[in-house]
Amino acid sequence: MSNIRIVTDSSSDIPAELVKKYSIETVPLYVGFDGKMMKDLIEIRPEEVYEALAADKKVITASPSVGDFIAVFKRLIEEEKADRIYCITLSSKLSASNNAANVAKNSFPEGKIKIFDSKTSTMCLGFTVLQAAMAVNANYSEIEIENLIEELIRRNKFIAVLESFEYVMKGGRGVFLSKFISKAIKFVPILHIGKEGTVKLKKFVRNKEKAIFEMYLQTIAVARLNKENYISIFYGADLAPVKELERLIRQNKEIVIADIIYNKITTVMGAHTGPGIWGVAISPKLLPGGV
Repeated sequence: MSNIRIVTDSSSDIPAELVKKYSIETVPLYVGFDGKMMKDLIEIRPEEVYEALAADKKVITASPSVGDFIAVFKRLIEEEKADRIYCITLSSKLSASNNAANVAKNSFPEGKIKIFDSKTSTMCLGFTVLQAAMAVNANYSEIEIENLIEELIRRNKFIAVLESFEYVMKGGRGVFLSKFISKAIKFVPILHIGKEGTVKLKKFVRNKEKAIFEMYLQTIAVARLNKENYISIFYGADLAPVKELERLIRQNKEIVIADIIYNKITTVMGAHTGPGIWGVAISPKLLPGGV
């Protein structure tokens, strides 16, 4: 039986207990300010990033280095005797993490490591990683696991609300909003990640209350296409809108929910969006059992 291991980066937002349960290896991204770079969720927490942003400090982020990935791959192959490694990363259009992993794999025998571009972020990436790890635990074949990963990359959906565009514009990640600047000041933007892996504007709504209801409608429209769903509700600092969103989702009888997972977003995303972000990741449940 092959010893297959799953690797991802810290933007996947997978709860720590599930990372441990499924032996998932997570390579941290970096967040820095005041001249110091720190490992995402290991050396720095989201609250510290929000405090730095509120103090108008310049907060920067960086992908894992090639060396970071090499160190993890080397340990898995040499110490834990992995026969095959599947590494699933944050969208290559949002980070250099995927490129670093691809360069790192060249330090090992051909075919030993396969890198996947998730073309998404947060728990959209996390659900792909989780279901891949579940398939490994259930002794699925390599081709079955690869096909599962590819299908989830195609079908997982990310939708989010950005209550303030201040930080995303300061960080240079809000170019897609710049042509809508007058509307962005007055209205609340709802965003999604397109098929190619870039963040796009879906629509504007007038206020937070309408944003919650629109997010509910968008979630149901996506979830209705799946027989059964894993849903992540993620947030920066404010739980109130996501609690109301969860209430609306749970009372809907048109969709089947396998599980709803709450996630506070990673420090790296918080560095770009500030605390006023919340949204959902929707993934089809493709394996028997649950997380």
